[in-house]
Order: sequence, then structure tokens, then C-alpha cells
Amino acid sequence: MYTKFSQLFWISIFMVFALPQLARADGAADMARAENALKGEDLSEAIKFLRLAAEQNHIPAQVELGEIMHSTQENEAAVGWFLTAAYQGDAAGAYDLGQMYVVGEGVEKNSGKALYWIKHSAEKNYLPAVEILASAYRLGDLGLAIDLDQAKIWEAKLPPLRAAAKKIIDDKLAASAAAQKAAFEAERAKAVAKKEATKKTNDEAAAKKVDADDEATAKNASEKTAPVKTK
Repeated sequence: MYTKFSQLFWISIFMVFALPQLARADGAADMARAENALKGEDLSEAIKFLRLAAEQNHIPAQVELGEIMHSTQENEAAVGWFLTAAYQGDAAGAYDLGQMYVVGEGVEKNSGKALYWIKHSAEKNYLPAVEILASAYRLGDLGLAIDLDQAKIWEAKLPPLRAAAKKIIDDKLAASAAAQKAAFEAERAKAVAKKEATKKTNDEAAAKKVDADDEATAKNASEKTAPVKTK
């Protein structure tokens, strides 16, 4: 198992240094396609596009692909993607990698390495990592001695980070609601326009029928009143 991980480690290191040179601008586009597939609950399609984006060194795609691999128990592959992102300074990737070391999934359990990566993430103000590190200092987890002063230092960071995280969620919900409202309004406007177009067509057809009837009536009346020609 861990021989395979060793191979993944070196592949990840190669990706860290080589992929920035190979990355293409459409990594973000592939990420967007993956997100749309996830919204449609098409996991296989999402994985396909996440992999394309990750292989172009799109770091958020690397982390998300790792998280999906972890959720499907492909832990060594997950570690490889977390490692790739973490070595490029990504806080989410570092946190996820630290968590893999905490429980020993895809790697040997190692509290020292878990602490290293979780602290690395916390120093970038990644909320889940700050929460875990504050708790670790308070309870003596991750191989740390209880240090209430350090616990308080990290706990003091939590309120603004939580507020910022809540704002991001609220903004996303508001944007989603606005998009849904805009889509509804567009559909309603389309329906109104279609109804008006149908009414106009029907009115024009009715007007033409009236004109035709009037013309026929006038013609009949003219024929009845016309003088009879005698030979």
C-alpha cells in the first residue's frame, strides 16, 4: 500500500514543478463544467472534468478531486491530489492532507505530519484547520502538550473567520436566489411575449376574417342592387 503511496508522492512532486508550465487556461472552464455536473448529480461526468482541470494544475480541482476520491475510498489517490495542492501552498489541500495523517487513510497514521500540515493550513487562516488547532492546544491532541495560552490565541481568530465564512455562504445563497429569480422572470417574460404574439396573430386573423366577411357582404349587396341589363 505505502509503496504505491511513495510512487504517488513523487508523481505529486513532479506535478508541482512541471504542471505550472503545462497548465492551460481552460482548467477553470473544466472546473466549471465539473461543478455543473455535480449540480446535476452526475458524479462520473464531474470526475472526468475535475481530472482534466486537476491535470492542468487547477488547484481547487485537485482538492475537490481528492475529496471525491476520499469519499469513494480511493484514499491513496486522494492523498496524491491533496499533496499536490498542499505543496503549492493551498490551505484546503494542506488541511485535507493533515486529516489523512490524523486517521491514517492512504498514508501511515502520523500525528507529527498531521500537525505540520494542519498548522500550515491554520497559518493561512483556513477555518477548519484553526478550529482543530485551537482544540488540539486546549485538549492536548495531535501530539501537543496542553497549552491554554496558544489555545486562546487560535480561538481568538475564530469569530472573524466564522463571520467571513458565513458571509461567503450567504453571498452564494443570495447569488443563487438572484439567479433563480432572474431565470423565473426570463421564463415569465418569454411566456408573456408568446401569449402576446399569439393574441396578435389571432387578432390579425380575426381582422382579416372581418374584412373578408365585409367584402363578401358588400359584394352581395352590390349584386342585389345592380340594375338588370336588358337586351
